[in-house]
Amino acid sequence: MYKLAIIAYREYVAMVGTKAFIFSLVMMPILMFGSFLVMPALQKLGGGRNLRILVADGTGVLFEDLRSAVDQRNEAIKQSQATTSKESDLGFGSSTDFWTLEGTESATLTDEQRLNISQTIKQGDAYALLEIPSDLLAKPLVEAMVATEGPKFFAFDSLMSEARTWFGSILTEKVKQTRIQQFGLESIDPKIIAMLNSRVDIAANRPIDEENQGKPQSITDGLKAIFLPFGVMMLMFMVILMAAQPMLESAMEEKTLRISEVLIGSVTSTQLLGGKLIGNVAGSLVIFVLYGCGGIYVLNQQDMLSSLPMSLLPWFVLFQLLGVLFFSSIFLVVGSSVNELKEAQSLLLPVWMMLMAPVMVWFVAVRDPNGVVATTLSFFPPSCPMTMILRLATGTAVPWWHPILAAVIMIVSTIAMVNLAGRIYRVGLLKTDGVRSMIQLLRRATQGT
Repeated sequence: MYKLAIIAYREYVAMVGTKAFIFSLVMMPILMFGSFLVMPALQKLGGGRNLRILVADGTGVLFEDLRSAVDQRNEAIKQSQATTSKESDLGFGSSTDFWTLEGTESATLTDEQRLNISQTIKQGDAYALLEIPSDLLAKPLVEAMVATEGPKFFAFDSLMSEARTWFGSILTEKVKQTRIQQFGLESIDPKIIAMLNSRVDIAANRPIDEENQGKPQSITDGLKAIFLPFGVMMLMFMVILMAAQPMLESAMEEKTLRISEVLIGSVTSTQLLGGKLIGNVAGSLVIFVLYGCGGIYVLNQQDMLSSLPMSLLPWFVLFQLLGVLFFSSIFLVVGSSVNELKEAQSLLLPVWMMLMAPVMVWFVAVRDPNGVVATTLSFFPPSCPMTMILRLATGTAVPWWHPILAAVIMIVSTIAMVNLAGRIYRVGLLKTDGVRSMIQLLRRATQGT
């Protein structure tokens, strides 16, 4: 037991007492979640461009109205920047780009002219082309209401372009005003027309409980319900990844430098394997505590802490420890059985696929935590820890026996994996030849009996 404790302490210090560990500790959450923080800053940093938009106004009457509306928009953005107010308060979206409208030579474009303008857009001399058909404001026949072809917006980011949405709202209002005049509806109170155009919105509510009391769910609440479980799952993913990867490097280093041969002279392979895994688990707890405290602080600052069920904590700790032991055993065995990093990469490819499976289907699992996909993966040992935690973090009523059964399956699988790893590890320490396939790796389990 004393030797086991010494090995565990040595492995723990080797894991958490290096600059690489501190660097990884800082960089891992930045790589995983940094885009959520960096993208708004980059959007502001990349704003302020003067985008040239070409307009082919087939109606001949809308261009000046559009240019006047664009001038008002640009002026509002300038005033917002001068008073340091948020762009989202303008009603023009979060963009700080300025737009300049220019009319095309011809109000009605031919295919050749569209091609030439598209080349201009590709070369960066213009941002987009807005083509308005000539019959947009023509009085439609009510008896034969046929949908006419609407305006077109040509740009590289046309689907996500704020300009396309903004011009669409302006043109919708212009068409509505024209239709009121065409059908002689000027005498009708505009409020009545607005009521006729109003939509019936169905409020999104979560099931009633003691906390929300059936209050309507906002867009922010919907995003919390989706991304909060994802964040909890990614926390476990980062802990497992940062704990398992050093096992590969440590085993390869000890085998290459023949350190393991010296250690085997003082301790048994079982003690060496057990000490390494215990030290690795202790290091993973350090990562969990640091990331967990940071996550709680961020959730508290964002007033989201109450959305996280506290009953999740014991399950998280249990599944994290089992996940770290399960995958660390695999990484340790692979590291002790290969001579080169490229051999390890080929062997770990299926392991990475199993580890990444919950990440690839997380959206499906969040939307339907008790569905076939989520339930199946939560009982499949490699993906069990992260998928089950994801399901529990959604707040959906998961059957009480699901986490218990998943824990039992994971405990049995982890014991079996550690036992299998011990057999392979015993052989791999002293063999000089490296394995190149999973079949060769499994054959060493029979040699270690």
